[in-house]
Amino acid sequence: MLAHVTMIVWLALVACRQVVRPTRYDGLVVEMQAASILQIASFTLRTDDGTLIEMVVEGDVGITASHLREHMALADPVTVTVRYADGLTIATQIQDLQPPG
Repeated sequence: MLAHVTMIVWLALVACRQVVRPTRYDGLVVEMQAASILQIASFTLRTDDGTLIEMVVEGDVGITASHLREHMALADPVTVTVRYADGLTIATQIQDLQPPG
């Protein structure tokens, strides 16, 4: 009986634990959809470990669609600040990745 109660408490704790997700990603843009020449609708980022992350864009993210296309064509990495809502990863800011140093 005690083992059963312990298991229920453990399962409840696991279910209640909040998943911690990154608020920033660095990587390469591998696909992009533009809303206009200036605005980005969505894009896919490939992180250094090969993970593909599909993102939608919210408002002015500090970079134009044409500039992001340059990053994609030249394989220049970017830093993306994100938030999460309704199962989506939402880019709120995109910047040129600054080299370490």
